Amino acid sequence: MSDRRYNILSTTSLPFERINHIPDSINISVIPFIKIVPSADEKIKTQINDFTSEKINVIFTSVHAVKTVKEFSVHKPDWRIYCIGKETRSEVENWIGRDAIDGSADNAKALSGIIIAGNVNKAVFFCGDQRMNTLPEILNNQGIKLTELIVYDTLATPVKIQYLPDAILFFSPTAVKSFFSLNELSAETTVFAMGTTTNAALKQFTGNPVIVSPVADKAFVFNMAVEYAASHPIL
Repeated sequence: MSDRRYNILSTTSLPFERINHIPDSINISVIPFIKIVPSADEKIKTQINDFTSEKINVIFTSVHAVKTVKEFSVHKPDWRIYCIGKETRSEVENWIGRDAIDGSADNAKALSGIIIAGNVNKAVFFCGDQRMNTLPEILNNQGIKLTELIVYDTLATPVKIQYLPDAILFFSPTAVKSFFSLNELSAETTVFAMGTTTNAALKQFTGNPVIVSPVADKAFVFNMAVEYAASHPIL
């Protein structure tokens, strides 16, 4: 067995405050391949603050949307919130409170079902410019009126990596495209993806097998990679 440490590369930041333990045999590198830029449009900021004074249904599909809306809000709103992922839910709870969340799920299809079952007639959807179409299409087909506000942009920040990792973690299609614009993977690199849309993007660039997380949570994906490393030691 080799004394070399197992190298894991994450293509975005990780919530290390929720990761209990990293074995000494693991070396983790974080290289962001995307950058989140909050909207500079004053009209968007005004609309957000107008909504904070209303009792409305609100949808968040990313933690970035929650953070941006929170940053732009002058006071805490009284909203019924539907969200995707543990990190997004945690951010909502820390800002507004657990009681504000009427529904959460690990993917857009599941969250759409919860919203439909809740007899929601209309909602405000805070999102980024690269948001997926799944949720809006399902809700629109059910006659649910969505007011969509793009509150941040996702920019590619490609970097040429100087080594081949043993495992690599992807969390969004944009990060996938950014990474492969300058890099290739070794056939021996194990690939982890959060979500089916990220997995679909990976299939366009690599033939490596992809291990897809059933949970929309960065810490969960990282722990999957750690468990994989423990059962696949470097020889």
